[in-house]
Amino acid sequence: MITKPIVIIHIFMLIGLLVLPGTALADGSESGLVNSRESREVEMPATLNPGLNHILDMVAPGNRVAFNTQAVVPVLDFVASAKSENDIYVSDNSFNSPSAYIEFDIKNGMADLLRLSYNPDIPSNLMTPSSIRLGYWKEIREGEKSFANLWEQLPDLKDPIVIRGVETVENTPDIHTGAYYKYDLERTMVLFEHQGKKVFLSLSRQIGNSMVGKKGVVLGEDEDWNYLYSGEKGINKFGLGWVDSYMYASSSIIVYYQTDPGKPQLRCAVFKWLRAGWKNLNMVKNHHIYKGMQRWATDYKSIVEHPSFPGAGDLTEACSRIERIGLAELKRINHLYYQSLEKRYAEDKSVSSKWASKVLRDDSRVEVSDVHELRSVVVVEYLKSVLGKRHSIDVASIIGLDTEPLQLSKN
Repeated sequence: MITKPIVIIHIFMLIGLLVLPGTALADGSESGLVNSRESREVEMPATLNPGLNHILDMVAPGNRVAFNTQAVVPVLDFVASAKSENDIYVSDNSFNSPSAYIEFDIKNGMADLLRLSYNPDIPSNLMTPSSIRLGYWKEIREGEKSFANLWEQLPDLKDPIVIRGVETVENTPDIHTGAYYKYDLERTMVLFEHQGKKVFLSLSRQIGNSMVGKKGVVLGEDEDWNYLYSGEKGINKFGLGWVDSYMYASSSIIVYYQTDPGKPQLRCAVFKWLRAGWKNLNMVKNHHIYKGMQRWATDYKSIVEHPSFPGAGDLTEACSRIERIGLAELKRINHLYYQSLEKRYAEDKSVSSKWASKVLRDDSRVEVSDVHELRSVVVVEYLKSVLGKRHSIDVASIIGLDTEPLQLSKN
C-alpha cells in the first residue's frame, strides 16, 4: 500500500507540465530554444515587473484597464534583446507563482501570423495540436468587429486595437501524467505599433479553478498527435489514478514582435505563470512550465514554417467545410478514427494500463462527446494530411477538397 507521504512525493514528481504541456527537446539548437538539461534559471530584470503587471492587469477578472503602450516598452526591449543560450528566465517572487519565459523566431510576417493563428474561422487546435485539444470563444465583449479581420487593420494602424472576451480551452494529455484539464480564460488581444514595428499581444488569465483533471494517454510518439481522453478523473500513473488534481491559476503573455519591418520574421516570446496540483498544494516548478512551453513552441514553429502548410485562405475554406459536417457524420468519422487507433496501438506500451487498453478498445465515448470534441479530431486529421503525416481519416475527401481542388491564394 502506498502511504500518504510517498503519494505526495510522487505527485510532486509527476504533476506539472500543464497548459502548454510538454516534454524537453532532445536538442534545442536547431529551433532556437534552450536545451533545459544544460541550462540555468535566471531571474528576469525587476525593471520588467511594472510592464508585466500592467499587461496582466488587462486580463484581471472584471478589470478593464486601458492599454498603455509606454508601460510595456521595457518588456518589448527585453524580448528583442540578445540573451544567453543556456539561461531560462523566470520572474521573481512578487508574482507569487512558478513561471518561465521562452522565445523563438518564426519566418512569418504579422499579417500571416494573424490570418493563421488569430483568425476566428480557424480553430486554435489546428495550430497547436500537441497542446490544445479544443478552444472556442464563449464571449467577445470588446472589439468583436476587429477580431474578424485583424490583419486588415495593419496598413492604417494608428491607435491600439483591444479585443476582450472569454475562451474555453481543454488541453491535451500530459506526456508524463496523462492528465488533461478544461478551464475558462479571460482573454485580451492587443494590436499596436511601436517605433514603426507591429506588435501583437495575446493575453490570458484563468477564471477560477479548472475542472478536475482527467486521465488521458499520449498514444505512441507525441508528434503523431494521437490522444485518448477517458472522461474519468485521475492521473495515468500507478497508484495515483484516484487523485483529484486541478489547475488553480494560470496566466500567460504571448508577444509577437516585428523586430525588423523589412523582413517576414517575428520574434515570438511567452511569459507564463502556473499553479496546479492536489489538495490545494502547488506541485508545479519553473522547469515544468518551460518544458511544456517547449512542446508548444516546437510544434507551432514546425507547422507555420512547413513548406507544405496551406495559406490562410485554403485553411479557412477547409475549416468552414468541416464546420458544416453534421453531428451524425462527425460521430461516424470519430468511430472510424478510434477504430484505426485501436488497430495501430493495441500492443503499444502507451496503453499498457488496463483502463487505457479498455478505452482504446471501446469507442462508445464518441456517442457522449460534444460537437467541439468531435470536430477537433477532424481538424487535426486534416492537418496531418496536408503536412504529409500519417493519418487515419481522409478528411479532404469527406469535405470535397479532392474532387473540388481549391484555387485560393496562399497569402
